[in-house]
Amino acid sequence: MYCVVQEIKLKKPNMYGYPKKLEAYLLKMSLNGQDLSHYCHRFSEERFERPIKKAYKISIHQSYREDGKVKKKQYVLCTVNYYDFATGMLSLYECCEIGIYKVAKKLGVDAGLIYDIVEEKLNPLIESIRDEFMQTEEYKVNQKHEDITTRYALNKIEFGKNYECDSSIYDSIYDVFGNLMNETKLEEVKANFEARKEYEEKSRSYQEDFYSNYSKYFTGSGEGSYFNNNQSNHGMEDKEMLKQFYRVLSKKFHPDANQDKDTSKEMKLLNQLKIDWNI
Repeated sequence: MYCVVQEIKLKKPNMYGYPKKLEAYLLKMSLNGQDLSHYCHRFSEERFERPIKKAYKISIHQSYREDGKVKKKQYVLCTVNYYDFATGMLSLYECCEIGIYKVAKKLGVDAGLIYDIVEEKLNPLIESIRDEFMQTEEYKVNQKHEDITTRYALNKIEFGKNYECDSSIYDSIYDVFGNLMNETKLEEVKANFEARKEYEEKSRSYQEDFYSNYSKYFTGSGEGSYFNNNQSNHGMEDKEMLKQFYRVLSKKFHPDANQDKDTSKEMKLLNQLKIDWNI
């Protein structure tokens, strides 16, 4: 049992070459008065010509004796276009899988055996075809396009991480080639990011001050403890500070801001403190 690969001449050329160009364009759109325009990309309709008119018929041959004569049976597995091998569109197993199992059943042998026979015969040819295709302009341009779109996807993810925002905002600022197309929008994203960081920093500071003062005045263990007082002993300056504490913490622990978390205990404590503080 052995594999035979027969080269076949095709009448028509392959018309499905890779696109010649990668293009960026602005998609203008809005929703409820909000500008949602962003940059998209597409491949040109113009494609590379594929002049090689070849295909390969892959078959398994079996020799046997009948009436003292050597005879041969041929089992066709599949026929594969030159460019399917050149571009790696089909693996050997994918293109021959059905044929391999059919022939294995007819011959009463393991499918893996037939696959090994075909692979040994076909791999050098596939390698040669791919090496040849890699020298073409079509391959080089397509690789360039793949590099650009891969880098674009990575830049988009990195942008979302750097500014802690939805990565899709990247498309309203940059095109697929990484060109800065909307500097105003970029500055807006940066300003929003800095404002969020500043707010978070202030919130942390207020929270740390709150717990420090709470420990000092409301645990019943210090000279300045107000734990057992029913009336507030705070001056106007203290009350203004406590109001700030209350605003920040009530916003942080309000149920509307914590829909996936029960903050009723924190809000109950804050409301009690508001009464105690007389603010």
